[in-house]
Amino acid sequence: MPSYEPEPFRPVNRRRRFLIALLAIATAAFVVWAMTRKSGMVEGEVRKAALHPADVAACTQGQTVGCVGSMTSVIAAPAAAPASAASR
Repeated sequence: MPSYEPEPFRPVNRRRRFLIALLAIATAAFVVWAMTRKSGMVEGEVRKAALHPADVAACTQGQTVGCVGSMTSVIAAPAAAPASAASR
């Protein structure tokens, strides 16, 4: 049975360390930028919505589309049956 010899440690050279650091900084900057930028409507749509708020009708009773807000369907697991005291 051949014996297993671990490879000797080879430190990363200076150029590769610089590349790793640069990629880490670029990734962190992108994540911060992506989390702090304004998302959603583009600037023209924001102005249009601000100028004409009455164009969007409020939801009436039973209305689920074409109004302010939204409707979300939720699938929930049934509640667990209570444990009986007699099972001791």
